[in-house]
Amino acid sequence: MVSREILWNIPTAGEILFYLMAAAALALFGYGIYLQGRRITSGKKISFPRNGVLLRLKQALADIASNRTILHRHRLAGVMHLSIMWAMVVLFAGTIIVAVEYDLFQKILKMDHGIWVGPFFLGTELMLDIFGALLVAGLAVSLIRRHLLLRPQLKRQPSDLILPLWLLLIAVTGFAVEGLRLAATSGQLSYSPGWSPVGAGTAAILAGTDIGALKNWHLGLWWVHGILALSAIAYLPFSGKPMHLLTAAVNIFFKDLRPRGRLFPLDVEAAFERDEILGAEKTADLSRKDLLDAASCTECGRCDLNCPAAIAGKVLSPREIVVGLRRQIAEERPPFSAPAAPKKILESYILPEAVEACTTCMACVEACPVFIDPLSKILELRRCRVMIDDEYPETFAEVFAGTEKRGNPWNEHPTARMEWAKGLAVKTMAEAAESGENVDILLWVGCSAAFDPRNQKIARSLAVILRAAGVSFAVLGEEERCTGDPVRRMGHEYLFQLQAEANMELLAEYGVKRILTLCPHCYNTFKKDYPSFGGHYEVIHHSELLAQLMAEGRVEMNHSVETMAVYHDSCYLGRHNRIFDAPRRVLAGIPGLNIVEMDRSREYGMCCGAGGGLTWIEEEAGHRVNDRRVAQAVESLAAGNGRPSMIATACPFCMTMLEDGLAAADTDIEDRDIAEIVADAMGLER
Repeated sequence: MVSREILWNIPTAGEILFYLMAAAALALFGYGIYLQGRRITSGKKISFPRNGVLLRLKQALADIASNRTILHRHRLAGVMHLSIMWAMVVLFAGTIIVAVEYDLFQKILKMDHGIWVGPFFLGTELMLDIFGALLVAGLAVSLIRRHLLLRPQLKRQPSDLILPLWLLLIAVTGFAVEGLRLAATSGQLSYSPGWSPVGAGTAAILAGTDIGALKNWHLGLWWVHGILALSAIAYLPFSGKPMHLLTAAVNIFFKDLRPRGRLFPLDVEAAFERDEILGAEKTADLSRKDLLDAASCTECGRCDLNCPAAIAGKVLSPREIVVGLRRQIAEERPPFSAPAAPKKILESYILPEAVEACTTCMACVEACPVFIDPLSKILELRRCRVMIDDEYPETFAEVFAGTEKRGNPWNEHPTARMEWAKGLAVKTMAEAAESGENVDILLWVGCSAAFDPRNQKIARSLAVILRAAGVSFAVLGEEERCTGDPVRRMGHEYLFQLQAEANMELLAEYGVKRILTLCPHCYNTFKKDYPSFGGHYEVIHHSELLAQLMAEGRVEMNHSVETMAVYHDSCYLGRHNRIFDAPRRVLAGIPGLNIVEMDRSREYGMCCGAGGGLTWIEEEAGHRVNDRRVAQAVESLAAGNGRPSMIATACPFCMTMLEDGLAAADTDIEDRDIAEIVADAMGLER
């Protein structure tokens, strides 16, 4: 029969000792898994939908098997990771096959052979050699990327060498053991050594060596290989980064399927009455998903590579947010000693300044290949810091006061809300109700377009386009107040809920069903946040409506706009709500406009720096996110060869930030909203 002897050259005493060591390694592994599971399940329970489990499992298996989330953006890293992952899966499967053959069929059932014979044996030998070689190649590439190519997102600490070198030693010693066995038994094999190509190559190098020496070397290296493998098994669940080999797949299965950009509502009043913590103060306040995220991070740095704050040189590192939590959890709940006294999270490994620097753009969430969500943890830390500790930047206090007293973060008087519409005869909902007129859609102007002189031009352009297209609309005028998005993302959940309650009462009074927004932040709040409090509306962003009106032929553009434009994706329109194509369809339909794309675009677009309340914070020179984004736009427009150039936007906050960046860059590039460009092409007065 075509097969080979298992545990060749291993004496009975050595076999018994190895099995005892294997039992100890598996016991430690099981205990480590138990500890990790206990840590994760100590977090707060979160609702998990019971339906759709099979679909979730199917998606998770597809993501894991294909490494799609890595290959999509990082080809070399994706191929490397795919090689290492599948090599370890196949080699583990091979170990199981050999164990079943030896322990079940040969030892228990007393058979000469079981399944590991003939073509199956030969195919298994070939596959194990091929995937073993892939493991060596993948590990070599990982070391080269980190220590020779010096990829900026990868750390280069001594601890980062442990896992790849450990696995590399296991693989290399495994091939050496195979080569020594083939060399020592070359005249006794029942099959061609070509079925083990790497081992055969090693054996060829050793040809002519004394058989006794080969057997001694084989026995010694077999023990080295076995001890390395068993110690890796025992070590894995007690490690930090290597633990992702086990938890990443689980995290992918439990990925958050809720609409992106949505926050969990808090029962603020009840928490105040019961003197409970709001948000996250200590690790005990984190959810089970938060703790699973912390255990699943491989520290690949893709979140940092895409974080606008990190790119601008600020102290925020999404990776360190997650890794810091993991370190604190490990310190407070050590494996072999009593739990330590819990500390506040912001007094341990995470700096308050890092939490304040987040723009809530969700680039870190988008970039993570195993669906870790650093943003949710940052926002929970902000909630605690603002509502419990009463600590936040001074300018946040001004925003809170203005929102609470006058219904807008700029603290402007409500009577100024209709300044933008002077001369346009725009109707308010109150006027429409008084005259008995039915209005198809409420135009939610938003605070930025109502009060900021530059953004008022966007509201005017949209209003004249709607009128020209025959759209029946009205505004709330002085009755409109902030949706509450800025204060919620700053961490003041209570103030947000007051705003939401007042707005929903007013909208119910007018029977509003459809809302048109200029601002992606308002769009996201109505679409994702208000439903948790009973506010359900059909929400449309002006880019979507403009694209629809153009498709229906209700917008006639007879004026050519001979300009080169680059479109900047708003984070809350793009990543949060996946509206990438509508603004691009609008721009593509404008005559004469030549569109180019930035390298960081669509789901990988870079934030303007305004989100999370940072538009009200004066940033340090050299660390301004908007300056970095403008530089990227200027680089993309450099091929214009002297033609007029502009940055096209679809968000008032982005408009403000990019205008400031353009002024600092001292360039003649314009910043225009898509509504303004359409109004120009229609020949309408802005």
